[in-house]
Amino acid sequence: MKRYSNMLGFLPRKAIRDYLEKGGILGAKAEDGQLVGYLLYARNPDRFRITHLCVSEGFRKQGIARQLVDSLKETATTQKVIKLRCRRDFPAHNMWPKLGFIPLDDKPGRSKEGHRLTLWCFTLAPDDQLGLFQVKTSDETLNIIIDAQIFFDFDKLDSDNSKPSKSLLSDFLTDSIDFWITDELFNEIDRNNDSIQRKRSRDRVQQFFQVNPDPRLVEKFDNLLREILPSHSPSQKSDIRQLAKAASSDVKIFVTRDQALLKKSKAISHLTKLQVLSPTELIIQLHELSEWSSYTPSYISGLNLAWRRLTSEDIAGLPFASFLNQEAGDRKGVFREKLESFLANPEQYECELLRSGNDAIAIRVLSITFDKILTVSWAKVARSNDQSLFERFLVSDTIGKAVAKNLDMVKFEKTALTSNLIPDLLGTGFTVCGDDFVRFCFSRCLNRNEVSAAISELCPASESNYQDMLDLELERHCSPLSLTADPDQKHFLIPIRPGYAISLVDRHLSSEDFFGGELKVLLRWEQVYYRNKTHHKMLKPPARLLWYVSGDQQQIVALSHLDEVEIGTPKAIYRKFRRFGILKWEDLYKMCEGDPSKQIMALRFSHTFPLRRPISLDAIRTIYNEDNVGLSLQSPSVIPIETFQKMFRLGYSNQP
Repeated sequence: MKRYSNMLGFLPRKAIRDYLEKGGILGAKAEDGQLVGYLLYARNPDRFRITHLCVSEGFRKQGIARQLVDSLKETATTQKVIKLRCRRDFPAHNMWPKLGFIPLDDKPGRSKEGHRLTLWCFTLAPDDQLGLFQVKTSDETLNIIIDAQIFFDFDKLDSDNSKPSKSLLSDFLTDSIDFWITDELFNEIDRNNDSIQRKRSRDRVQQFFQVNPDPRLVEKFDNLLREILPSHSPSQKSDIRQLAKAASSDVKIFVTRDQALLKKSKAISHLTKLQVLSPTELIIQLHELSEWSSYTPSYISGLNLAWRRLTSEDIAGLPFASFLNQEAGDRKGVFREKLESFLANPEQYECELLRSGNDAIAIRVLSITFDKILTVSWAKVARSNDQSLFERFLVSDTIGKAVAKNLDMVKFEKTALTSNLIPDLLGTGFTVCGDDFVRFCFSRCLNRNEVSAAISELCPASESNYQDMLDLELERHCSPLSLTADPDQKHFLIPIRPGYAISLVDRHLSSEDFFGGELKVLLRWEQVYYRNKTHHKMLKPPARLLWYVSGDQQQIVALSHLDEVEIGTPKAIYRKFRRFGILKWEDLYKMCEGDPSKQIMALRFSHTFPLRRPISLDAIRTIYNEDNVGLSLQSPSVIPIETFQKMFRLGYSNQP
């Protein structure tokens, strides 16, 4: 005591005699009888209080301190806890957690310097009286243990890093989750050098339930986990203790953002039966159960191409490297954090993955704001030979999704974009507006003033972009809009066979067919339809096309803009449009009946949007009869503007 009085303080002989008489000193002796360590303590009916624990310098790190504390534990009768206070700046401060003590509080000491003293506690047995009122795990909610990282995230500012953890506090999860902690959290709190923050964290801990692990199992699982997890740093050892205590409790789900632990989740589960999940994985699994219908794939073409909301399984197998732009300095960790920040908030964001077979093609993050705006908060396309095709498709398909949902505007946030997507946005009618790219997609018949009013209401800052546009240009920038006063534009009904329609215009049929349509054709914004040279003097751009699918379908399924009509020999036509069309040279050769000099016709079209309600043959006949218009379904035919707009309104009606 004298030798180490600068740290222990000094007790008068009478005080030491009192401890001896009460049996309050345990000693450790070497083989030669030399006293090499002692533990001085006070015994109370409900607790022990350690006054001194000292080991001679030459005998430290040999487990003597642990043996002395273990000997004290063995003398317990009615005592439930061991308590002590130790200065934070003493080396012994780092020893107590190794002996299983938990730091519950700290306060300034009575010395002139006011050094802070930490209160350390070791629970010997649960308090039976308190146990009567102790909360138990619920069968009606999901019980989860959160680690220290999640706990500290709750008080941090919003960032891609902390959002997944903070999303666990979302209102939609209030009745679904009960939060639990292990007492190891107190050791993590104690590592913070800011006393005010330690106090704030300890106060917050009271909001959470604390598990009561089986001490025998804790030691067993601790030893098992050390075989598969690193245990070099205090933080790593604390991780193992948290997992061991969690596995030894009644709560079997442990939530963490620690990637090292998540990578070992299967091995941890195998050893302990404890399920280790990230906040994002947990939230997605809960959301999948409650909103299962929103996770149904949305097929584009057969069973091969489909959008689907990202699941926890998708995250585990996602080829992150293929989505990274190495030249721009993208890093996997940052990419993953950004994605998980969206996934952790499924009530606000819809994170979709486009798959072609087993390949991950594209990711987009959508949200609907102000009822009429579809916002793209993130968009990424994986590297592949067809990357440029899928980039244009991502943009055009997003416009189509807005039209299908009867939304009037699509907004791509600039922060969501890679530079590759910008030409695709501009090429499909988007304009720059502040920090965003915006495009309007009015699926209504409007006059110019009504269009201006709608644009002004949705995005006032973009109104000037459209003021000087000609009617045709305005209609294309806001397609599938139908302007009511455009005398220069014609309207045609184009019959098409199902075999061609499945790749060119009939998305519904393509998605239901087992094999789907010709993928590289179906995804294009601009396409070409070949047919025999008939009505070629009538078919001239600019024009609007309504596509009537014959055969078993017998309905109008889509709307397009006619951009060009080209007439020529099969070889000349094929050479010019081969990258657009669905047909091969052999098909064109058959079309001209083996006569290469016979002329055929190519219709180049774009801005194709499926109708929300395909128009049946009976409905077509009814409208044509009302307007006293002759109906021809064998070849292209002119549609009067009034008749066209009746069918437009019917096709984009929200009525079932």
